[in-house]
Amino acid sequence: MSCSSGDSSASRGDGGLRRRGAAARSPVPYREQPMAYEPAVICARCGRKVPRWISWSPANPGRRYYSCVDLQTEQHGFIDWHDAPTTPFVRQLLGDLQDKVWRLEDELAGQSREGEVAVLKEELEKKNDLVAESRARSASRDEMQMYKCLLFYGLFLFVVGLVAGFLMSQ
Repeated sequence: MSCSSGDSSASRGDGGLRRRGAAARSPVPYREQPMAYEPAVICARCGRKVPRWISWSPANPGRRYYSCVDLQTEQHGFIDWHDAPTTPFVRQLLGDLQDKVWRLEDELAGQSREGEVAVLKEELEKKNDLVAESRARSASRDEMQMYKCLLFYGLFLFVVGLVAGFLMSQ
């Protein structure tokens, strides 16, 4: 029988609820501090201490095992189980708990996105208010400038008319 780290931990997908048997990350680390266990288990092929992993496959959720990975020759294969096989009840319970953890993580991620959206909407409303206020001030200035021009040209025409009338009357 062979078991690899790929069986014990798959990468988490971004879409929807993850289920047992589907691509999903483990709810707890799939590898204990790589070599932080005693007594040491030594690989028969390469003679090195073997890391202890945690399986999150549907058949063996939460069950620890030893599997040697030699960087030059890839993986040697299954070495030994650390824990005894679990009962169907415990496997079902761990699977249900794993699904619940993922559901809660998805809800939390959704809530944080909703919160971010609310903050962004609030910022957008503030900026829209500033833009509207700026436009109103600009329109007010344009209107004031138009009245100044009308007043200036009106006065200019009045003075020109007075001067022309005065010159014509003489």
